[in-house]
Amino acid sequence: MNHAAIAAEALRYRLKLVRGPLVSIDEFDLEHMAGKTIAAAEPAVDGAIRRIATAWTRAGLSAAELCRPWEGPEAHALFSANPELIDALDDIMRVATRSQAA
Repeated sequence: MNHAAIAAEALRYRLKLVRGPLVSIDEFDLEHMAGKTIAAAEPAVDGAIRRIATAWTRAGLSAAELCRPWEGPEAHALFSANPELIDALDDIMRVATRSQAA
């Protein structure tokens, strides 16, 4: 699995959840942010990716789809049914924004 690609999709998905008039996904280079996030080697990010990937595959979703945009009813149902996965997304976002600011 490509952790940077998964982190990029996690960031994209989280931003879509909070998107509003003040937040535009187009303003961010998510792949660059994800790369910096993974390079930071934070255990919180590794754990978040592991929790998301485990829940993803247990839900019967293809592991290969983790590296593609998380769209469709199955992905949305996974995060709706598992609010702790939103916390995992927030762990990734927290490190991404800290890494971006550095």
